[in-house]
Amino acid sequence: MFGVGNANADLVFVGEAPGADEDRQGIPFVGRAGQLLTKMIEAMQRKRDDVYICNVVKCRPPNNRDPEPDEVAACEPFLQAQLAIIRPK
Repeated sequence: MFGVGNANADLVFVGEAPGADEDRQGIPFVGRAGQLLTKMIEAMQRKRDDVYICNVVKCRPPNNRDPEPDEVAACEPFLQAQLAIIRPK
């Protein structure tokens, strides 16, 4: 899962890794944490479409566990490339 939102956003939210809900839908932050994030974004007078949302680790770790350091390291170049393209403030 790569990310969703405005590719020209000045604000980016980066999560740890996709969970079960995100894995099923192919969209980051759609579960309970995503609902809370949406409320936080709306409290900032923005919409989810105004920001960019992605994860450090691009695929769901087995059994929904926290990502291992080597998994983070393997995915970090992809995150850095995303941020270089988007160039958030």
